[in-house]
Amino acid sequence: MHTLGEIATYIDAKLIGDASIEINSLASSANAQKNQLTYISKRKYRTDLLTSKASAVILDQDLVNDCPTNALVVDNVHLAFAKISHYFKQQSTHLNGIHTSAVINSNNIANNCTIAENVVIGQNCRIASGTVIEANVVIGNNANIQANVTILQGTTIGNNAVISAGSVIGSEGFGNALDDQGHWYSIAHLGNVVIGDDVNIGANTVIDRGTLEDTQIQNGVHLDNLVHIAHNVILGEHAAIAAGVTVGGSAVLGKYCQIGGGTVIASHMHLDDGTIVTGSSTVDKHLSKGHYTGFTSISPHSDWKRSQLWLLKLDKIISHLNIKLKHLKGS
Repeated sequence: MHTLGEIATYIDAKLIGDASIEINSLASSANAQKNQLTYISKRKYRTDLLTSKASAVILDQDLVNDCPTNALVVDNVHLAFAKISHYFKQQSTHLNGIHTSAVINSNNIANNCTIAENVVIGQNCRIASGTVIEANVVIGNNANIQANVTILQGTTIGNNAVISAGSVIGSEGFGNALDDQGHWYSIAHLGNVVIGDDVNIGANTVIDRGTLEDTQIQNGVHLDNLVHIAHNVILGEHAAIAAGVTVGGSAVLGKYCQIGGGTVIASHMHLDDGTIVTGSSTVDKHLSKGHYTGFTSISPHSDWKRSQLWLLKLDKIISHLNIKLKHLKGS
């Protein structure tokens, strides 16, 4: 627990309001409540600010008059948030063996596993050698956790999960803020990963924890080997994703989506239920239900830009040629 005055000093902010207010956590602008701190970095989120229930908001001078609560005014909101996020980051402290507070309802646990404090493991689970399970992880019944899997703190895994060798669940997401001197500050990701029932995760797959909200892998999802799911992603029920796919931060895939191998889905994209994407495609826009393919042969970048311009004009070119053809036939 930190006071607002302490936080203001740490991020070098101008405090408008009550310095004695206690802040126990960070939250997103849409969901923040009493005793939580949030941030607004862009004017397009002004509605969230006007209705905020947070005890305090990090913002810049342009939004001060719209703030209904205590304010921490800074020049660089994103950088201030990056710095303060580490104030609230908790680390698992148990590094070897099985912690005495862990609740384990299964006998098939390899001898050289690390299981940290307050972990709960359900019935009939198999935990193979070299697995590391950090603090406050909950694993349901009948899980098959294969060798050298790492499950980081706060992760929740449902029943009947299969997590193949070498996978990492709950890793830090890739978020950074740049200061005026050109130095990067990493953002501590404070959300978790929530995995539903009957989920199958392939070897060496990585699923990042959320920034403030949770990354969600819903019931029945199947992920192939070497898939990367970035922070705040939501994978709808029974989605199937082939090897080598990258899903960018905050993307949302609906139920029964099928994504071919090697595809890249850009951050913040939304794919409706039942969407199918051919392998090696690049998804850079929202997709309604359908079957999509999006790739071209590699070429020098300058050539690619010219060809893309022509592709975008093909309909107009064809229409123009048809008109010319009609005039020639009529003459």
